[in-house]
Amino acid sequence: MTVQVVTFFNNKGGIGKTSLVYHVAWMLAVLGHRVVAADLDPQANLTSAFLDEEQVENLWSGHRRTVWGAIEPIHEGSGPIGDAEMTKTLDDRLVLLPGDLALSAFEDDLSSEWLSCLGGRPRSFRIV
Repeated sequence: MTVQVVTFFNNKGGIGKTSLVYHVAWMLAVLGHRVVAADLDPQANLTSAFLDEEQVENLWSGHRRTVWGAIEPIHEGSGPIGDAEMTKTLDDRLVLLPGDLALSAFEDDLSSEWLSCLGGRPRSFRIV
């Protein structure tokens, strides 16, 4: 089985990446494709576009069932990558890997740990 991947990436903010992903994901799902929309942006705007305010609040309360919840053990140095929970948005054809504002802490960690890799620090390599 061949899986096709479409990725949108650009470091420049405010150019419409989130809006484009949101609409392309819905269009592909409506056309019958199975789509996973992954929100890896620390601003979590894609998650906010797909879910209502109450759903987002439930996701971010307690143990976070988001991409952050999956990588938090690595950030804390307490274990391997965990599981994130996919959120169905349109039958089984369109699911969201929800983002999280807490990803900004990991983004900062990546920046500092990158340089520590040069010193051969094992934790830095695991994080990066």
